[in-house]
Amino acid sequence: MRPNRAALILALAAATAPCGTPVAQVITEICYSAEQPAAGATPPTSSTPFRCPASGTLTLNQLAAQGFRVVRLGPVAGAGGASVRQQLLVKRVARIHASGFEAR
Repeated sequence: MRPNRAALILALAAATAPCGTPVAQVITEICYSAEQPAAGATPPTSSTPFRCPASGTLTLNQLAAQGFRVVRLGPVAGAGGASVRQQLLVKRVARIHASGFEAR
């Protein structure tokens, strides 16, 4: 006689629940560089500061050190098209244990 598959899955879930199983949380930010004249705009470098709503003003290297990964980077035209700034979309996956503490 074969064991009931649903009962086996339920037993495994109950056995691992009190162990502090980590839960993943994805943190995303949309950051912007300073505006530049469209005619003389230069591409961003590793030292270009980006202003992020929750993380503050950071360079690409500082964002990477905090565990963020670049999802998208592209120019955004300013009002009237006379200026441009870089828009950066970054994400970080944080694992949070059942205790509520973040693990890196």
